Amino acid sequence: MPFYNVRAPALPQATTLYDPRFQNTFADVLRLYFNRLDGDLNSLSTSLGAAQLNLPTASYYDTTTQTAASINTAYKIKFGNTINQNGIVVSGTGGTTFTVEKAGIYNLSFTGQKLSSSASAQEMHVWVAKNGTDVANSAHAYSTHDNTQRNALHWNYNIALTANEYIEMMYSVDTTTLALTPEAAATPHPAVPSAALTINFISNTEGFAP
Repeated sequence: MPFYNVRAPALPQATTLYDPRFQNTFADVLRLYFNRLDGDLNSLSTSLGAAQLNLPTASYYDTTTQTAASINTAYKIKFGNTINQNGIVVSGTGGTTFTVEKAGIYNLSFTGQKLSSSASAQEMHVWVAKNGTDVANSAHAYSTHDNTQRNALHWNYNIALTANEYIEMMYSVDTTTLALTPEAAATPHPAVPSAALTINFISNTEGFAP
């Protein structure tokens, strides 16, 4: 059933003397209001109740090769293409900064594909920055020892954000021969982005201990 945007009704003014017609009208207004509230609450309590909610969410990806100019230096990961976004705004050159409109706990899910042009041992680190400051203990390290071999990166993190705070995905490498690299579509598979990011609101911050 549809999810109503219910507002408290404008109740009729009472008459000076008892009037059954007024009492019936008064009861009808309240009955309609409570019926709508019951409908909304009942729809939320079903197995598919969450489908009635409009929560902040966004998905992004990038199809460019992202290389670092210097080793052991933090760079922002770019996500130049938007699949969808609701309650989250992307900005920054190439799509690097993500600002939330509502406070809450957000799940960040990053995937990437790294490729090396050298056979020596190499390492890439990926982490998140909040309002321009690195988030402690959010980094993952990814090692590779082969050239021309693509390796998938998977990173997941929950973070508390207040309204208008922003996050950025960061990376660094210990050699400039290691890069985030896309792959073109070829039968039978679609293209592989160099980087992809989803951001989902999962909870309010009540009772959350950072």
